[in-house]
Amino acid sequence: MKITKLPTTHTKTSSRLTARSLTIALGLSLMTTASVAATAPTAFSLPSMTAGANFYDTYRNEQIAAWSLRQIYDDLPLVEDPWANQVLVQLSAELNAKVRTQQLYATPLIVDNSMNAFAVPGGLIGMNTGTILAAQGLDEVASVLAHEIAHISQRHYESRMENNKKLMALQLGGLIAAIAASAAGGDAALLAMAGGQTATAESAATHSRENEKEADRVGMQILVQSGYDAHAMPRFFSRLQRQLNINQAKNAFMPSFMQSHPFTAERMSEASARAASYAKPVMTAKHEQAKLFDRWSWRIKYLTKQATYAELVANAPQSEGARLALASWLADAQRHREAAQVLEVGRFDPADALVCITKSHLAFAQKQYDQAIEMIKPCQAIYPERRDLRLILAKYHIHAGDGQAANALLSPLTFDGSHDLSAWQLSAQAYELMARAAASDHAATIATINALRARSQVELWRGQYQGALQSLAQADELAAGSDRTKLMRAMLAKDKDAVISARDFRP
Repeated sequence: MKITKLPTTHTKTSSRLTARSLTIALGLSLMTTASVAATAPTAFSLPSMTAGANFYDTYRNEQIAAWSLRQIYDDLPLVEDPWANQVLVQLSAELNAKVRTQQLYATPLIVDNSMNAFAVPGGLIGMNTGTILAAQGLDEVASVLAHEIAHISQRHYESRMENNKKLMALQLGGLIAAIAASAAGGDAALLAMAGGQTATAESAATHSRENEKEADRVGMQILVQSGYDAHAMPRFFSRLQRQLNINQAKNAFMPSFMQSHPFTAERMSEASARAASYAKPVMTAKHEQAKLFDRWSWRIKYLTKQATYAELVANAPQSEGARLALASWLADAQRHREAAQVLEVGRFDPADALVCITKSHLAFAQKQYDQAIEMIKPCQAIYPERRDLRLILAKYHIHAGDGQAANALLSPLTFDGSHDLSAWQLSAQAYELMARAAASDHAATIATINALRARSQVELWRGQYQGALQSLAQADELAAGSDRTKLMRAMLAKDKDAVISARDFRP
């Protein structure tokens, strides 16, 4: 008899950690920075990209980044939209390439209205949606990323760990606990968390000021060399300072690390003076940056339900980003004819990735899956390297019942060690489809094994280690019944070792 469905999904075994139980300070937040050194930018050069950590440090940093990402996947609300994430990945990769040869590990986009970003050893950079929506241009967002990349490139984390192990217990833990408590509506929980961390935060501040100064200097260099306006950094600092002042005036909650490291007039003055020594970027670059930021910010507002219908309508005449967001909003509201009219009037570039995504989304909303596939295929053919188009097209194929076509698109994203949670989720669905449609018992078994393996990866990256091991055990039990699955059993054994290693890792 053919296997047609996966075994019952496991009950979640959460690995969620509270702020008190976290054991490493993983982020030097932009909002914890102290005053900027007055070093002239012309006297400073970016470090050699050949210099860096030794093999052990690099390996351990990658483990820390992976551990951190599992906590983030398990605890924090994330923007899952492939296009919005693609923008952040490309922007951060462009900046990172100016100072590091190693790619960033991950750049999760966190659904939170507060302005914050953080970096983690191993190359993980997290950013809140509030940072993007508070910015007034792509260059301001780039200035935040450049600052965080500078922390990583200058190996500030290794320095902190070597100098004082006690400083390793606040940043990411505080971030996760604060957002998790906030999402639950628990102001009391936030305040309790803050009170328990204040002493640690104040201690950490005295050890990070020099690193923060250097991150500002290096970050501005990265920003300028990537074609962005150096003045974006002091502009964003000023806006952040005003917000902090408003919060203080209202006696609103602020994480303790913000209270311990206020922005100063001296720091902003020095950042402005340093920026003045750099030439302005060319107008063509500014135009393209403005266009992308317009689309990105409006799409985030739409995705996080912070843009009302009235607001979208009011801004659509002068904003392409608002028009595309309006079309998506109308499609979601089943107002398909109105959505189609918005897209027809827009005169959009048919080869543009977001235009393809929005048009195909309208077809998808009407359950016209084959049409959605045909609408996005041309763009995916033009940009085969884009993760967002692969994921969206794979989703359409799954809804159309074609698991094999979906997995052909997903396979470059689901290699051994991949932490692409969205790709693994879609892959599990695609393999389950293949199992149901298989022409033989053996083909159904192979597809089911692969579906269980994909599900184990989803559970692993959510920190659900027991569930991941159970999925692998079920897959191995199926594989044991056939001589033609020896290689697959070896792969499952390797996965099991990886899950156990992740479960037992302590930063």
